Amino acid sequence: MAYSLQAEKVSFGYTKEKKILELIDLSVEKGEFLGILGPNGCGKSTFLKNVMNYFPPDSGLVQLFGEDIRSLSQSRIAKKMGYVPQKSGMSMALTVYETILMGRLPHVKNRWEGYAERDHEITNRVIDDLHLNRFRNRISVSLSGGEFQKVLLARALVQNPEILLLDEPTSNLDMNHAVELMSLVKNMTLESDLAAVAVLHDLNLAALFCDRVMFIKKGVVKYTGNPEEVFTNEIIKDIYGIDVFIGKTDAGLPYIVPICNHICRKKEMYCSVS
Repeated sequence: MAYSLQAEKVSFGYTKEKKILELIDLSVEKGEFLGILGPNGCGKSTFLKNVMNYFPPDSGLVQLFGEDIRSLSQSRIAKKMGYVPQKSGMSMALTVYETILMGRLPHVKNRWEGYAERDHEITNRVIDDLHLNRFRNRISVSLSGGEFQKVLLARALVQNPEILLLDEPTSNLDMNHAVELMSLVKNMTLESDLAAVAVLHDLNLAALFCDRVMFIKKGVVKYTGNPEEVFTNEIIKDIYGIDVFIGKTDAGLPYIVPICNHICRKKEMYCSVS
């Protein structure tokens, strides 16, 4: 079976003495939303950069639609794979429209002539789809966190990618914006045959939107499966070292509430879920 994205036995370290990742396997198909979970510092974001060939793996293989990603130019990778960072270092006073249009750069045939009519058509369509029209002439960096994150998503989408990578896309968002962004990504995987991979910390968002999740701990994959299979007390305790209460929504999806058995100093009371 040819996957949209496949990684086999990927290992990586910033130094030769210490590996951040060891023998990581991943596969994702079109129409699938995969969540990568795990404690801080376990290598989740580093793995995304390995997959993008930003940090080439020390060993192992990453394939993009069956082709070794090391054999592909950055331009060709960018035509297939969009990336939404957790934060952007952008400081230029670009408008929302100009920022999103930048996503078309991999498709520009002649840098001297600049963007073609089709580039502007695609940009306008994505702005409409993500309901960003009222911001199109605003300076991007002046937007709120949730609005700016949608701009970064739009910039990735105008690339017309077949794979979308997201690095902690909801970490700085309130509940409303986090659910909105995850809903957008989920709907796109269903409607556009997009494959999406997101590094996440919120287990409840992962349970609600991801088709499959994988837990990384200390640089290795410990568990993988759909949320109903792997969101168990034993697994959460193993990964995060905390006891949790796991309930079920009306749709049968798990939700997780931490059990706090220590004394809350200010109120001198116990926090628990029964």
